[in-house]
Amino acid sequence: MSESAVDRRQPSPQRINRASPHQHTEDRQWHPRRCSAADTAQRLATMQPLLSLLGQGVIAEFDEMLRHWQCCLVVTDRDGVILERWGETPLLPPACQAWLSPGAHWGERYCGRNAIGTCLAKGRSVDVIGDEHACGALHHLASFAVPLKLPNDNVDACLALLSDPYRNPTRHHSGLLQVLSMQIENRRLINHYRHDHYRLTFNSNRDNLDSPRSGLLILDGQGRLVASNSRARWLLGLEAEHARGQHLESLCDENWQAIVAHLDGDMTLRFAGRYHCHCRLAAPISAAPAGAPASPLQRLDLGDPRMHQAITLASRLKDSGIAMLIRGETGTGKEVFVKALHAASRRASQPLVAINCAAIPSELVEAELFGYVRGAFTGADPRGNIGRLREADGGRLFLDEIGDMPLAVQARLLRVLQERRVTPLGGGVSYPVDIEVIAATHRPLIEDVATGRFRADLFYRLCGVEILLPPLREREDRQMLVQAVLDGLIRDAAEPLRDDPRPGFSTPSPALLDWLIQQPWPGNIRQLENVLRVAMAMADGPVLELHHLPANLLASAAPPATSSLGEATPPHPASGSLSLAERLAEHGGNLSALARQMGISRTTLYKRLREQAAALQA
Repeated sequence: MSESAVDRRQPSPQRINRASPHQHTEDRQWHPRRCSAADTAQRLATMQPLLSLLGQGVIAEFDEMLRHWQCCLVVTDRDGVILERWGETPLLPPACQAWLSPGAHWGERYCGRNAIGTCLAKGRSVDVIGDEHACGALHHLASFAVPLKLPNDNVDACLALLSDPYRNPTRHHSGLLQVLSMQIENRRLINHYRHDHYRLTFNSNRDNLDSPRSGLLILDGQGRLVASNSRARWLLGLEAEHARGQHLESLCDENWQAIVAHLDGDMTLRFAGRYHCHCRLAAPISAAPAGAPASPLQRLDLGDPRMHQAITLASRLKDSGIAMLIRGETGTGKEVFVKALHAASRRASQPLVAINCAAIPSELVEAELFGYVRGAFTGADPRGNIGRLREADGGRLFLDEIGDMPLAVQARLLRVLQERRVTPLGGGVSYPVDIEVIAATHRPLIEDVATGRFRADLFYRLCGVEILLPPLREREDRQMLVQAVLDGLIRDAAEPLRDDPRPGFSTPSPALLDWLIQQPWPGNIRQLENVLRVAMAMADGPVLELHHLPANLLASAAPPATSSLGEATPPHPASGSLSLAERLAEHGGNLSALARQMGISRTTLYKRLREQAAALQA
């Protein structure tokens, strides 16, 4: 597996067919549209970790090259909205210069065929030259674009190089972007998992171990695969969504203990029974001061792009004083998310006081929140009660299911948030409070505002930013989430089971894992926890099997449907015998929507479409 042999097999950027440069309607005005200032700011905040990484030396290494080639480098989010630009060479007419500034939307819906939009639509490298662009104002440009991917192989950004081919040859541009995207992918992986994960780098050439073209595997303390770069997956024939949780010993011919014995030193391993590679195993590192724990919020990021976006927003805003409204279905982990946010913030040493507005009778919510003095009402504690707001003084108050709060209490809460003072029921003295309030709900509160069930002024006070938590059935990190939940249950059960003669539980079997991933989980993570508790109670060995679940649970679960390729896919209520192409047509060609419905990544959907097309041709 020599470096040169591998490079010759690498897929090249997708070229657009020159024979039909205008597949779109000729008379349509194709050009980038501008996002609003608020939308642009939200996108920049979401993608700040990537922008910071790019600004911390990655782009600086290529700054002189951009000047020499007289070209421009831009990065966009997953929708094709420009976030940042490097290179000052003017490539567009003065009237069009804003097209390359942050907030310009280059998606195919606005620009038609172009390297950025087409790269994001196809999920792979693309180059578009001259009149292959749908927009006439771009016909003098050569543009090259590569997707940037999260650890789970989902595209979340795009890097593009634009130049004037008449000024400077472009033959090296696509190669530069490929190397740059590999470098970014590796740095994102290392930064994300640096706290408590090992990283194994491998290459056929010892001198190239530090090259962006090296394979990179991220491993937990037991040697299980947590993440990998695209180079490693391509070399080892792995799929991101199925590789996680796989043990390193199943990929190479050495056991984990022997590999750890060579920590921080070079070694040679044989992969797939035939590829001999030079390897280096690095111990977990931390950018924080010595002894500081990893961010509790970052520990919740297991690879799902929507969870990653939620965690990124919360990490940016946790100490800003901006009110956050957490929205998600029942059981999606809203309280766990808020606890992690609080623990990662500057108020972590202060109290986090939670109150579930739906669990308290409406007539008692007011007393619970604001407190009361002695004799305030019949049945009151004779000692009085300071209330949850004063209990949270200096810290945070978490109002779960805020949508169930009575209107009268909403008005009083709004007054407290405005004045920062609280008066207990039956009392005449107000007390100052220094609190931050985080609210959560399972329903769209804006609809309750429209119907009068929730006060608009309180809604806008509580919802500076809305953070959405995806339901379990839509999460793309279900395999890692199952293991994370199981690890947590094992830790919780460790003390009671200390004298239990049974071996400790470690991992679900492939059959159980497949079953767990395919279920719709109406109760979300809470329901998953209960199912895993049952399996742990029934198991008599280190591996949890499908038969450890009770028969009534298996009978009530919907079995996974089987595609024409013999692969298990989540059931589709209206699919019948439709082919993937027909189902894609039902979604208007929206690959992301179909992938979400099927519970798979876009990459896997592309693969199945290709395989089905090949089967039909045969």
